[in-house]
Amino acid sequence: MSSLLGGLLHPLAVPAHALALVALGLLIGQQRTGMRITAVAAFAVALIAGLSAIVLAVGPTSALDMLLAATALAGLLVALARALPALVCALLAAIIGVALGLDSPPEVIALSAATIMLIGTGIGACLALALVVAGASCLTAWWQRIGMRILGSWIAASAVLVLALRFARGQLY
Repeated sequence: MSSLLGGLLHPLAVPAHALALVALGLLIGQQRTGMRITAVAAFAVALIAGLSAIVLAVGPTSALDMLLAATALAGLLVALARALPALVCALLAAIIGVALGLDSPPEVIALSAATIMLIGTGIGACLALALVVAGASCLTAWWQRIGMRILGSWIAASAVLVLALRFARGQLY
C-alpha cells in the first residue's frame, strides 16, 4: 500500500510536476466546457503512454526539460487568457502528459511495487489535474480571472528560471 500512496503523491511531491499540473489545469479551466473534456482525455491517454514507456524500460530522456518548456508555455497561455483551438489545448495537454509520465520513474526495486507505484502516479496526476480544472472553471469573477492570470505568469517565470539554471549548469539533456 505504501507504493500506491507514494505513486499517488508523486505528482504533487515533485515541484516541476506540480507546476505543470497547475498550469495545465488553469489553462484547461479557462477554456469552453467541451474543450475541457477533450484536453483532460488527451492528458490521460498521453500520461498512460508515458508511464507505459517507463514499463518498457525506455532509457534516459529529456522529459524534464520538455515538461518545463511546456509548463512555461501553458503558464504563458494562462496569463494571456485567450480562447484556444481545441487541437492546441489537447496537444499541449498530451505533451505535458507524456513528459510527466516519462519523468516519473518508480523509486522502488521490486517489479510489483514499481507497477503499483506507476499506477498510483497515473491516478494521482489525473485526479490532481481534474481538481485544478474543476476549481479553475468555477473562478468566473473578473478579479478571480486576474488572479489566475497572475498565477500563470508566475508559473511561466518559474519554469523558465529552472530551465535557464539547468542550461547554465550544463544539465540539459
